[in-house]
Amino acid sequence: MSSTQWHPEAKNHLVSPDGKWYWDGIAQEWKPVAAAAAAAKPPEPKAQPAPERGLSSFAGTVRSEDLAYGQTVLVWARWILIGTGLLLSFWSPQSLTTLQIQLAAIIALAFGNFYLHVQLLRGHPALDNVVYGASAADIAVITALVLVQGGYPSPVFIFYFAAIVGISVAFPTWMTAGYTAIVIGIYGIICLATAPGDEYPAVFTRLLMIAAIAVCGNLFARSESNRRTDAIRIHDELLDEVEQEIATPPATQPAAPVA
Repeated sequence: MSSTQWHPEAKNHLVSPDGKWYWDGIAQEWKPVAAAAAAAKPPEPKAQPAPERGLSSFAGTVRSEDLAYGQTVLVWARWILIGTGLLLSFWSPQSLTTLQIQLAAIIALAFGNFYLHVQLLRGHPALDNVVYGASAADIAVITALVLVQGGYPSPVFIFYFAAIVGISVAFPTWMTAGYTAIVIGIYGIICLATAPGDEYPAVFTRLLMIAAIAVCGNLFARSESNRRTDAIRIHDELLDEVEQEIATPPATQPAAPVA
């Protein structure tokens, strides 16, 4: 097989008078110039496909590193919240109207979480602002369920724990503190307005538990983030060492004289 290739700018080929053939000295034959020039021409880059519209526009690359890793925790925590909410709604419904409101809120939450889960399965996590809005919707739905069931007596307040766990693991520290403060403030006001005076110690205990869950989850997330950063740094250092060893030629040793 000949290793000679035709290059239009090269001057070392013998070309026929009509310019359609060139002499391949290796293969000892005439070859068409057009076919060789077409083979030597580099392939044209493919055009990038147009970005998709619709629900996929809420997914992209504008994501913080911690949130990109924490979206899976948020999605599964929300599924637990949805499943438990459905179970409690049918366990002891207070009235048909209350049941309808609970089901409407939980189903709306399930539709939003289904979209976020599909994006994760496709490898396109949602944008930061979409995740922040979804977590705010979680808190709003839980608060609505608590209000519908009478405030302090409602057992749905435990859903705040699941929501705060997901937020504390996935969100930055300052944003976790903001969401936790909002939850404590809203639920504290509801309890003060609906709880009897002798139940205030229990109210304080619930609010303290919400704050403790946020602190513990955030400490775990920061520890995991530092561990991941150290692992990436060590991996990059090892790669640099391997590349340097490959690039550096081995030192030649002088030949020993023959005895």
